[in-house]
Amino acid sequence: MNKSKLAIFSGDPVRIKEFRSKPFITEEMMDRVVSLMREGRLTRFIGSPVPGTKEIIELKSIEAENIDYVFSVLGGASVRKLESDWSKIFKVDYSIAVNSATSGLITAILSLDIEPGDEVICAPFSFTASATSIIAANAIPIFADIDLETFCLSPVCAEKSITHFTRAIMPIHWNSNAGELDALLSLAKNNGLKVVEDAAQSPGMLYKGKFLGTHGDVGVISLNEPKNIMTGEGGIIVTDDKDIAVKCRLIRNHGEAIVDKDAPDKLLINCIGYNFRLVELLAEIGCVQLEHIDYLNNIRKENYNYLVKKLIDEFGDHLIPQRITHVESYFPYTAGFRWISKKSKIHRNTVAAVLRAEGIPAASGISRLMSDNPMFQRQIAYGKNHYPFSYNSNGTLKKYSIPEMPNARRLQDEEYLGFFQIGWPNAIEDMDDIVRAFRKIMGNKNALIDFSGIEMKKTFISGR
Repeated sequence: MNKSKLAIFSGDPVRIKEFRSKPFITEEMMDRVVSLMREGRLTRFIGSPVPGTKEIIELKSIEAENIDYVFSVLGGASVRKLESDWSKIFKVDYSIAVNSATSGLITAILSLDIEPGDEVICAPFSFTASATSIIAANAIPIFADIDLETFCLSPVCAEKSITHFTRAIMPIHWNSNAGELDALLSLAKNNGLKVVEDAAQSPGMLYKGKFLGTHGDVGVISLNEPKNIMTGEGGIIVTDDKDIAVKCRLIRNHGEAIVDKDAPDKLLINCIGYNFRLVELLAEIGCVQLEHIDYLNNIRKENYNYLVKKLIDEFGDHLIPQRITHVESYFPYTAGFRWISKKSKIHRNTVAAVLRAEGIPAASGISRLMSDNPMFQRQIAYGKNHYPFSYNSNGTLKKYSIPEMPNARRLQDEEYLGFFQIGWPNAIEDMDDIVRAFRKIMGNKNALIDFSGIEMKKTFISGR
């Protein structure tokens, strides 16, 4: 066996067994799901105005848990228990379960009474749904550059992006990091803007004593399978604003059929007949997952802290960890770093490809900056006339442009390295495999300098 020779040069890889975070599934979870199946309780939502709807639609989530309705506009017992438990833990009045964080973001934006053609500022470095949810709400994403250290929206760049069409700011907590959230909240307040927190990756994280997702007007957390806690698919909208909560509940569940003929016009705004409902089976899984959130988050914290210390101690000239603005309460969805190639002369793409060949999955950025998606480059979404990009709420044409964003471009094209395998069931010995892989890279540095990063990425992108 040749453990010092890189796998790409026919050496033995650091790791051959599977390396990823997995869903945390317990016997109790399976028992609860089986019980629901035997009961035949798959969903208990009803999208019509049954007696009592007007009274329960405004209830806080804790109050709604034990309402005496088999079917309701707020769903069944498992959905309402998940929402109640979430509100108790995260100290928020309203928690609204939806079938994905994507539908949650669409709902949250619509609930702010956003008009067609209104602008929402966001960073370009995120999963595509952060920006397309804005489009789905008939608004326009205005991209602003990131802070190169936090990987999150730069307050300075966000401020430069404000126009008289701007209605909201969407801070995206990338890799569970709040970034400079205080500055963005102040910017929004000073300019009369709403704040939608994309906290998809951030359940259970405190920023300045308050949970992420609950700082803005409305926030959204993901329950998608790879996340810190998971139901397979799903999401939670959180807010302390009753009007926003009522609108979210209506948008989630065929609201136009639920409001009565005397409802004020304001209640009808953006109240389109979507079905974003979470089913009982997934909600029940979420209830059990939530019971273990501290355990699951602490695994991530321990693995992350160990990995960062080891990598920085040995490779601090080449790796810079993402700057976290709430280190005491940080349980990362992904461990993010910047690879600085100046000293090593090895391109980030080469490093990522070598890591994959060594059995270490590594993310070298996102698929592409959201602003590079053809939808935004060509301004084509609804119909052929560039709606909503070219029109504002009064029907007049306006100009849409994507700015230069050098920090996001640099992070995406040259520097980002991310490790998803931070959560359960991974442990310290698994983090050591990542460290060993970097040791092999640096031990073979001269041999790697001659390789083209782009070609290496093409060859090894699939990894293990």
